[in-house]
Amino acid sequence: MRIGIIGDTHLPYELADYRQWCKDTFDAWECDTYVHIGDIIDHHALSFHESEPTLRGANGELMDARERLRPWFETFPKLTITGGNHDLIPARQLRKIGMDPDIWLRPLKDVYDMPEGWEVVDQIELDGVLYHHGYTANGVNGFRNDSRKRMCNTVSGHCHSNAGISASASDHRLVWGMAVGCGVDNSSMAFAYGKHFLSKPIVACGVVIDGEPHVEFMDLGEK
Repeated sequence: MRIGIIGDTHLPYELADYRQWCKDTFDAWECDTYVHIGDIIDHHALSFHESEPTLRGANGELMDARERLRPWFETFPKLTITGGNHDLIPARQLRKIGMDPDIWLRPLKDVYDMPEGWEVVDQIELDGVLYHHGYTANGVNGFRNDSRKRMCNTVSGHCHSNAGISASASDHRLVWGMAVGCGVDNSSMAFAYGKHFLSKPIVACGVVIDGEPHVEFMDLGEK
């Protein structure tokens, strides 16, 4: 399999050129399967943290995200999404007030009118590689530790400032972890919380060819 992996996008706050750049990158690698590593939607207004008042609120974000998803549907008619923590914010908020989201909330795919070729899963294994969002893959070594503790090759996202491949080995086995970066527009007010962070988002994507990992970095030009 030749798998292209899209990083966290946090629609409607993704970089405008990221979708086409991912498509061009995957075409160059002749990819035939596509995975979005999670946090496809941001749900900023529903977050457990304070929201930026200059943004459009929950309903505005919903409409904007639906609009910005349409080109993604056309570019990637078949796509598997490993659900991220931001994707799950509406369900988490319902649980917080004692409501079962399986009863009260439509699935993410239905809320955002995703096409039949799209599916949302917790995780997926392809060619012996585990793909998941990586909720606990934090810190500079998060993706490496994730693969080491699971003792399998893994691909994750979640930590926007991580992108790369790192391996661990024992006497009997080598495993690698890959972080695929993200595709967020860091200038958006949705990411104002990170203004003074020293580590900034890395715009990138991943490719796994017959089980071999590669990371591609998007050239944003000199800032």
